[in-house]
Amino acid sequence: MSSNEFAPRAATAVPRIPSPRSASAAPPCSANCGEELTAARLEVIALRERERALRRDLTALAAALEHLRRFAYYDDLTGLPNRRLLADRMRQAIARALRYRERIALVFIDLDGFKLINDTFGHAAGDHVLQQVAARLTACMRASDTACRYGGDEFVILLPEVDGPEDELTVAAKLRECLAPRYTVGTATVAATVSVGTAVYPADGDTFGSLLRAADLSMYRVKTGERPPDVGSRHPSGASLSFGAVANGSVLSPQ
Repeated sequence: MSSNEFAPRAATAVPRIPSPRSASAAPPCSANCGEELTAARLEVIALRERERALRRDLTALAAALEHLRRFAYYDDLTGLPNRRLLADRMRQAIARALRYRERIALVFIDLDGFKLINDTFGHAAGDHVLQQVAARLTACMRASDTACRYGGDEFVILLPEVDGPEDELTVAAKLRECLAPRYTVGTATVAATVSVGTAVYPADGDTFGSLLRAADLSMYRVKTGERPPDVGSRHPSGASLSFGAVANGSVLSPQ
């Protein structure tokens, strides 16, 4: 072996790594740098305008969806839940009552002689009376109750978690008290009486349809006098008047 093999080798030159560009150093600007910056600013402005337009479209879409939801589940005249929403809430209430062995009451309300209000004062006045009825029902209910305009001059109230017959009597008395005051129609006042029928789950039915039929039949019997108004009344005083309109101190068309 040659002794030259053990001789120290010459140091290999380390390649020089270029130092990184200073962070503060600006990139070289091309000849049309100003035009590029202007174009970038215009693009940012356009993007922001498209974002605002998109937000407006989303807001309009949300409003349209809310309108459709209300149209599907609420009465347009009174703002009360309609029969579709009532049926849905009734199914939920029955499921809960079945699970926890609770009672549910369904109250059917019909305005007596409502046709006479329309014939005497016009349909706009009749609509105004219905709106007042809806407002009174809403004001005298519990938060857990549901008042529904079932159609025409008929209203249905769902009362979940009813303890017993005493509750039904209390509710009926409260309804009479709420609906007893006269209704304003322009410069006139009218007294619209009501017939009230009730049905209770599970004694009178175990489905929404069966309970509604039972409450409707109960109301009809009260209206025709076949059933004493024990949980409802045709008139706060117990009289058989179905409608009376007072204008300038005179009673119009009592029945």
